[in-house]
Amino acid sequence: MSSIRLRLFVILALVSSVVWSVAAGWVYVRTQHEVERVLDARLIEASRMVSSLLSSGEVARIPSQGPLTSTTRRASYDRQLSCQIWSLDGALVGRSDGAPGRRLTTEASGFSETTIEGERWRVYAVENSEAGVRVLVGDNLGMRDHLVQSVITGLIAPAGLGLLAMAGLIWMSVGRGLAPIRSVTRVIAAREANDLSPVMTPEAATELKPFTDALNGLIGRLDAARQRESQFISAAAHELRTPLAGLRVQAQIAASATDKTLRDAALAQMTGSVDRTARLVSQLLEMSRSEGLTSTLEERRWISLDDIWPDLIKRAGAHSGIDIRGPGPVSLHAQSHPLSVILGNLLSNAAAYADGRVDVRLETGEPCVRLIVEDDGPGVAVDDLTRLGQRFFRAANARPGGHGLGLSIAEACARAQGWRMDYARSGLGGLRVNLSLPAADVRAEV
Repeated sequence: MSSIRLRLFVILALVSSVVWSVAAGWVYVRTQHEVERVLDARLIEASRMVSSLLSSGEVARIPSQGPLTSTTRRASYDRQLSCQIWSLDGALVGRSDGAPGRRLTTEASGFSETTIEGERWRVYAVENSEAGVRVLVGDNLGMRDHLVQSVITGLIAPAGLGLLAMAGLIWMSVGRGLAPIRSVTRVIAAREANDLSPVMTPEAATELKPFTDALNGLIGRLDAARQRESQFISAAAHELRTPLAGLRVQAQIAASATDKTLRDAALAQMTGSVDRTARLVSQLLEMSRSEGLTSTLEERRWISLDDIWPDLIKRAGAHSGIDIRGPGPVSLHAQSHPLSVILGNLLSNAAAYADGRVDVRLETGEPCVRLIVEDDGPGVAVDDLTRLGQRFFRAANARPGGHGLGLSIAEACARAQGWRMDYARSGLGGLRVNLSLPAADVRAEV
């Protein structure tokens, strides 16, 4: 059922029907009980009245007439009671119009039930010793049931109309209750694509506030992402413009130079600009790839750092004299390419600034293990530590040749693996990078 309105209507209609059914059952039981109580009281009153008249001598006998048919009795409530007067020695003294020919009950006094000619009777007996008779007043139970059913039948039609009216009211009420949702829907549908202002919650619908808050949170994240993309494009364009401008100048110098030495120097500068531009384009492509990276357990495998460490050191381009100490025999549960990108960028960055030493080690603990990469270089100012990892950010003492993308690429790959990176001052004097990962993703090798 895709419609909220229809779903709410069905739920409320079912609940109302159940409540009305229970109420109808209760009315039936209570009506039957009250009818029986009233009719029992009438039996007692009628029998005592006849007995009293006999005692006073005002009634000598009740004429005996033929019995009424069952149909006549069921159709006429004013002839529902039947009375018999029996002598104490067992002779029928008299009976009322419609009373059966057989004795209503053999009980001497009080209430009893009996079946005569297929019909059930409830009888009250009173013994009058003074008049020498026993008065039996009976009530046809079929007539009682018919009376209760008539009362319930009289309630069915109003109850049915009431249910139909309630169904209509429920449908309209649910529609009015959902009006704020339609209002918010119209507001969102009428928005322009570049309108990222918050959606306001209708005053009469506080229940919608969690929804609009979540929607506004998504809009805020989307706005922040658009701003980051705009800043990224601007920064990338600026970074590309610088080497391209230098390349153009050097090409003009090389074209107009008559001196071979000057021309060769211009060509060398051109080669350097092309290499720098190629590195920037490669990093931009790597950044784009890392931003959309996802990781699943099926894509991960256990990777021994000893197997990839030599290639990582070679890619770091560390000159002779830089001592890169590995973390020992350990395997990480990760995707191969992102892990190489993370460790490769961290090693390259550390080797570029180290004076002579880069340490990589593991600090075990629960629930996280930290892979630490630190160097003995000049380090980063405290104010710049919080900005490390931002795209195109370069610290104040950054060395020429970089573009400020290495750490941001490493962070993006780490997030895709469910890991986290943070930065601090190293005890060696330089920068310390902490890569925190779950203990389940680290396995020591024997």
